[in-house]
Amino acid sequence: MCAAQWYPAKVSSAVNPYNIDGPHEQVLYEPLAKAQQKWQLCISFPHLKDDYWLAVNYGVSREAKRQGVAIELFEAGGYGNLNKQIQQIQNCAASGVDGVIIAATDEEGLNPEVARLKDKGIAVVDLSNGMSSQKTDARSLVSFYQMGYEAGLYLVKQQKQLARPITAAWFPGPNGAAWVASGTKGFHDAVKQWPIELVATRYGDVGRRQQGVLLKEVFHEFPELDYVVGTAPTILAALPQVRRLKSQPQLISYYMTRGIYTAIRRKQVLAAPTDKAVLQGRIAVDQMIRILEKKPFKVHIGPIIEVMDQDTVKNVDIELLLAPNGFTAEMLVE
Repeated sequence: MCAAQWYPAKVSSAVNPYNIDGPHEQVLYEPLAKAQQKWQLCISFPHLKDDYWLAVNYGVSREAKRQGVAIELFEAGGYGNLNKQIQQIQNCAASGVDGVIIAATDEEGLNPEVARLKDKGIAVVDLSNGMSSQKTDARSLVSFYQMGYEAGLYLVKQQKQLARPITAAWFPGPNGAAWVASGTKGFHDAVKQWPIELVATRYGDVGRRQQGVLLKEVFHEFPELDYVVGTAPTILAALPQVRRLKSQPQLISYYMTRGIYTAIRRKQVLAAPTDKAVLQGRIAVDQMIRILEKKPFKVHIGPIIEVMDQDTVKNVDIELLLAPNGFTAEMLVE
């Protein structure tokens, strides 16, 4: 499958699109061949600090080019910048766009903006992170409960192989984000009945520097730690630190980026679930075009989650997971 021909893609659709932790059905996703007109779309991201969001950016920009629509992308600079994201979305609405695709910094905080967009007749697609608003037209995202659960199951697998109690620290990301709350619940549910002691949980923005500070605190407090499980920036920040530790804790990310993919291939990181970030971006654009052109669409679509580890990573087609090497952020497609 080449990048230009990414479909048909096997995906998952929640029976209740606003309860993606509930029952799902598997479907084959076929996008439109081309948009009927050059729709003007605004894309709002929480940040572009890591290559997860570069992958989503790659997906939305390539699908916009393939279908012939225009996009302008804004990023808020971090999960603590809800007000900045609100202002950016308001500016989008004032510019007269046809639709807004939102990857939210906060589960609840953008709900009033979604309502205002809908009152103005502007279509809204919820991308990747999830909002609690039920006024969005469509959602392109996975269950981060399942992402956290899969990471937890992999930790359970490690504990079973060691056949002894283990300790772990959990670094789920910024407090208040919907995906963080869901991921944390999934992770806890996966490990709670096993002899795995979660000695520390640390919330924080997903910059590598911020996560590095949190890691240093935990490594100082728990020098015999067995495992670290957390965001991709957490795990990448941990790589130089664990080399200096006597205990040499093992690392598991609970989502995939190019840095994590490379670290798994180098046997520096054990595993990570992948939510196919590029595919999420492509589908969000196609959903938006279908909404604007009044064509059939499923309200929720999410890629099927797979776990990649050191044994399976070489056999995975990465075109729907990661942006190509050397890709830089594209903020404008005209």
